[in-house]
Amino acid sequence: MMSKKYWEILVVDNDVTVHNVIEKELTKIFIHNKPVKSLHAHNAQEAKELLNNNADTAIAFIDISMETPDAGLKLVKYIRDILHNTNIRIVMIDSGNASVPADEIFDNYDINGYKEKNEIISGKFYLIIRNALKQYEQYKELKANRDEIYKKLTTNEVTGLPNRMKLTENLDTIGEKSLILINIDDFSLINEHNGFDFGNEVLRAFAKFLEKKYSKYAQVFHLHSDNFTLLCIKLDGETTEGNILRIKDDIAKYTFTVNGMKTRLTASIGIALSESGNIIQKAEFALKEARRYGKNSIKKYTNDLNILRTIHTNSLWSTRVRDALHDNKMHAYFQPIQEVKTGKIIKYETLIRLEYENEIYAPFHFLDAALYSGQIFKIFQFVLEEACKKAAQSSYLFTVNVSQYDMQYPDFLQITKEIVKKYNLPHSRITFEILENDSIAHNKNIQVLLNELHAEGFKLAIDDFGAQCSNFGQLNNLPVDFIKIDGAYIKNITTDENSQIVTSTIVDFAHKKGIPVIAEFVCSKEIYDYVSALGVEYVQGYEIAEPSANLLEYC
Repeated sequence: MMSKKYWEILVVDNDVTVHNVIEKELTKIFIHNKPVKSLHAHNAQEAKELLNNNADTAIAFIDISMETPDAGLKLVKYIRDILHNTNIRIVMIDSGNASVPADEIFDNYDINGYKEKNEIISGKFYLIIRNALKQYEQYKELKANRDEIYKKLTTNEVTGLPNRMKLTENLDTIGEKSLILINIDDFSLINEHNGFDFGNEVLRAFAKFLEKKYSKYAQVFHLHSDNFTLLCIKLDGETTEGNILRIKDDIAKYTFTVNGMKTRLTASIGIALSESGNIIQKAEFALKEARRYGKNSIKKYTNDLNILRTIHTNSLWSTRVRDALHDNKMHAYFQPIQEVKTGKIIKYETLIRLEYENEIYAPFHFLDAALYSGQIFKIFQFVLEEACKKAAQSSYLFTVNVSQYDMQYPDFLQITKEIVKKYNLPHSRITFEILENDSIAHNKNIQVLLNELHAEGFKLAIDDFGAQCSNFGQLNNLPVDFIKIDGAYIKNITTDENSQIVTSTIVDFAHKKGIPVIAEFVCSKEIYDYVSALGVEYVQGYEIAEPSANLLEYC
């Protein structure tokens, strides 16, 4: 840590005069109520020894030419490349016989200042010291903030374990690894019966169990919600396949104590053993297979052709997504939403498309790949930005899809507000369509975030309503402004009795709650007339217009 008592400044020069002048001058200097302490070295080797023992040195004045013409420059390389000290501010002293021109030094060496020797020995370098110390403080503060942000980005906020982003980072190395993906069975029931706070305590207890039991040979990660991972860099006596397969039984036999209550847990487990490349996907495929066999099951990844084909496809699209975001090949498309009562278009849903080799691809081609490769939030940011651009140019309202993965991104609310503020828009111009699933239904943190969004003035809609039985319960937990009925019911509504019953039930329920309803997939006049007769307030689909890069008209 930086000394609280004084500033440390290192002088490296083979000219005794320089040392004497600086020593004398520094005794007079107080900056931010702290004196300056000087360290003295007469050659590069002495400087290295001092730096090894004084890591918090703020400034180093280094003569370019000492025992050799480039001794000072070699010392700079040592500080930056060997000690990896990026904090210290380095000011080079040119005695007039430098072997390298000043512009080449600035181009090729990580220095922060360049002074002629006469500027130093004149004794008038208070400003040099003050400015360099100001740089030092600012850099330390920026680095501390960066480290804090990085930790927040790579840490699960409930358990304090590293999260999926950190796992992806750790996997980005060469070599075979073994990944054990653990999903707590029926965790949603724990939240429902005992509350979210108790559920979080269960997660913390489970995390401690994994760390205590397996951290000797594996890194423990908390990906999200009730999903944990053990990463084994290499197999040894502790991590044989037989021992790994016993993890399921270890969990089932253990008694967890949470808030004085004893409870037992089981887990479904997917294993990718001694694999390289796309290892998270392989473990997730194995976990999916384990769930097919019921609770408390474990499955190992195998080279099934269909799985390999899916992984290959995701790998291809991950690269295409990355390139599209970088090369401006992501495009926003807009589909109008019409108010039935007036027949007017009052808002647009903002959709994502990807251009590759002059063809436009719908999101079902690449969203899974974007999720697996950690790029899903970048797509959300892009779509929101494009919606705000169009909103600033028109009087329409705009909707943007948001998923649990977006909302789990650190500082999601702040980033969202900053994007909208850039276009000077009232928050009410933007509606977030929640891509509903069980994770949102049972995730307290996401529910809190959605309530915060609504309190900030944003509108909320539940997308694909009716797709899961948990939808109706959502209305008691969230301040919902609109309900969008799952398109699977709407597209068949004129011929399928079940779709008619479900849709009619949703509309009646929503109206009793005072919530307007949107019907999507309205692809014919017959469907339009049917849902209009049911009392649906808004319609969306090809009968109105297909998605386009441009709005139909401007107000």
